[in-house]
Amino acid sequence: MLLRWYSTKWFLSSIILLLEIFSNAVNGQSCLPLNSWPIVETNWSSCSVLSDGPVTINNIHAQCMFLNVPINWNTTNFTTCTQTIQVFVKRYFLLGYQNQSHHLWRIPGGGGIPVTSLELEAVGVVSALNGSVSIYVTDKRGVGQSSLIECPTSIVKNFTACLPYIKDNEYRLKQNTYTNTACDLEYILKVIMGSNRQNLKSNQRVILMGSSQGTYLLQRYLHVTQDNEQVDGVILDSVLPTDITRLVHGDKYLNYMFLDLFTRCAQDEEGCAKYFEDKNPMRELYTYKMQEDLQTNSSCLSLLHTTTEDIAKKMSYIFYPNMMQLFPALIYRINRFELNNNFAELWSPFNPEETNPSCDYLKGASMNTFASTHVMPDIYCPIQQYQILGYPTDQYYRKYPTKMTKLPVLLLHGDMDQALPVPIARHFSKQYSLINPNFTYIEMPRTGHTTTNAAPMTDEEGSCGWNLAATFVISPTFEPDRSCLNKISRIDFAGTTVKSKQAALQYFGTDNVWGIKKTNETIINTAMNIKYTFSIFTSIFIVYLTSF
Repeated sequence: MLLRWYSTKWFLSSIILLLEIFSNAVNGQSCLPLNSWPIVETNWSSCSVLSDGPVTINNIHAQCMFLNVPINWNTTNFTTCTQTIQVFVKRYFLLGYQNQSHHLWRIPGGGGIPVTSLELEAVGVVSALNGSVSIYVTDKRGVGQSSLIECPTSIVKNFTACLPYIKDNEYRLKQNTYTNTACDLEYILKVIMGSNRQNLKSNQRVILMGSSQGTYLLQRYLHVTQDNEQVDGVILDSVLPTDITRLVHGDKYLNYMFLDLFTRCAQDEEGCAKYFEDKNPMRELYTYKMQEDLQTNSSCLSLLHTTTEDIAKKMSYIFYPNMMQLFPALIYRINRFELNNNFAELWSPFNPEETNPSCDYLKGASMNTFASTHVMPDIYCPIQQYQILGYPTDQYYRKYPTKMTKLPVLLLHGDMDQALPVPIARHFSKQYSLINPNFTYIEMPRTGHTTTNAAPMTDEEGSCGWNLAATFVISPTFEPDRSCLNKISRIDFAGTTVKSKQAALQYFGTDNVWGIKKTNETIINTAMNIKYTFSIFTSIFIVYLTSF
């Protein structure tokens, strides 16, 4: 009886196997099992240094390639028929140094920012370091020249238009996770470095450097590879801690830093506070917000056909060190005229018991601010309404790596980071230092979000953030040179420096930041300058939206 059962089982299994073989033959395929995803040879080809510009710049060249990766790494059943997507990889190098320079991988911020946004930065770094460092970049899955995952149009600008695509491609959408993207990066590094670094010389370093949301991806990468570390060091620029970050709080954080800016104005009596009644810029700030309620058709903003909400959006997009010193002067000018994606896990609650904030809550939080993007309620509300987006979590979700490591890791964070206020970085530093004694945290004064471009120095070109990063990469002991911290520009509320005058001319139509004149034309000029400022802000707002 038992023998008959085994014979029947063998017969049925054989029939099933034959049917599978026949099916694959009919489809013109022969799906062979794979022990692991194959590590291919690099296939670099020459490409333009700038995507829409010259092939080379000052002997700096670029090479590009595409790699096929599984759409879902969370499987052990890879075959030659596994569904794949392509990821785009590019490197910038000084000719003749491409096979001997250090590899610095730049991971941009934002959920959908393509690596084309880093082109000029890459050229500048390779040139400044005389070819000792080559810059490597990759478009994340679904971004730039890599295979699309979510929607062929901007999901930020028109969520509704993306709904049919999302419904028809739900499986693809679910694979756009941080863990899959981290596995993409691990595979790309294996291809370029070799599984055992056999493609590198012994003195070549591989450093990963992520900014903003890119730091979240690098944390996931460190977690995924904690048992098989690949790189020599990591730089985190404006960190998003894995356990406490939620994008829905963005406008609240931005407003904190706006208020911090006015507090610093109050402390600068000669350069800023003296222009306000009773030297109280904070009161003038609330006065500006209240004018819209107290006055109607005669208000300054009404005459300009705008609102404090519109101004808040426009100010949020230029909240960077080269411009933020103008904000107190802008509020002063307005009052003087009056009375003189990642739709990924970063959206999700911290634990299953926690509920998402309501759409009305987010709208209220954004409106009750002085500077806000309004991006979160504008996108979050239709997401909540249609309830179509949702990403699977995994064993890495909201967790730090548990294995001790001595991998050199540098965290750079600004004390005026408007997207991720400094308590967030301090929290990460406290948590991550528990597993890594080679972790270094540098808190940079008067520095905004993404230190590589938000820490300008007095009388020097470049950013202190990049100086720290570059010296970390080339230092034999991974020790960054901190001397530039004392050179970070002071906030020039008074408008005396060349940079402030240039910014004022761009946004106010005059290099006189505060617009103080002893003529009868003061009010007329102020109104004209505010109108000019509003038109400039509108242009910036439009350019910002088109970048998604």
